[in-house]
Amino acid sequence: MKSTRLILFLFFSFLGSLAYSQDLSDDMLKIFYRNEKTLAVNLNSNGWGLGYRYGNRINYFEKYIYEFDFSVIKHPKEINSSNASFLSSESFVFGKLNSVFDIRLGYGKQNEIFSKRERKSVAVRYFYSVGPSVAFLKPVYYDILYPINDSVYGIREEKFNPAIHTSDDINGRASFFKGFDEIKLVPGLFAKTGFNFEFSQKENIIHAIEAGIIIQAYLKSLDIMAVDDNQQFYFTLFISYRIGKVVNAQQISPEYLKRRKKKLKIFNWL
Repeated sequence: MKSTRLILFLFFSFLGSLAYSQDLSDDMLKIFYRNEKTLAVNLNSNGWGLGYRYGNRINYFEKYIYEFDFSVIKHPKEINSSNASFLSSESFVFGKLNSVFDIRLGYGKQNEIFSKRERKSVAVRYFYSVGPSVAFLKPVYYDILYPINDSVYGIREEKFNPAIHTSDDINGRASFFKGFDEIKLVPGLFAKTGFNFEFSQKENIIHAIEAGIIIQAYLKSLDIMAVDDNQQFYFTLFISYRIGKVVNAQQISPEYLKRRKKKLKIFNWL
């Protein structure tokens, strides 16, 4: 008889805890079971960029992420200067061979470590993604000064040639669009990981700060400057501001929640 009572007690206790956990789960679904679309502005240790992410939630804690990132890659030796010999000289980066733009397509996962318990709190997540990347190398053209006579100079648009050009020969940078028909592609791979801190006070709007690292490898070095230390492998730190919205949110009706609470009371009484 005692064993029967014990079994019944454990059985109803289990049902009560199950109803309680399910009720909590439903309440969490009301706020968090959703997909997300976000845009990001990135500041990288070697440039800057823009990004788009779609998050497809798997469960309360996890979601798959699909990313598209565009970034501008800079060389540490890029320094703006001008030709002091000519008042009309415009600023330029001496010795730059190519402007480099990178496009990444990523697939990965995001996991929630700490969830929001109220609207003014912060959700903490970690994420990772991997995928292909392509670097676009666009040649840089300069306005090169050539003497016509002792006091008159003409200007020609030329690529930088370290064998013949000095800073005194350059009047400025040519049009940004010069050289687009000469773009070269360098394929590669990347891996990205970091932490996401989401702090929006609205359920359907996303505001987040992200920080992390990106590791990239290309088939060959990216010739940005006329130097020997152009890199093939990049280890990049980044910080991002991300804004977006919730899509396909699964809402729980108030009537359903009331029914769940009634069941919870019954099981607790038992």
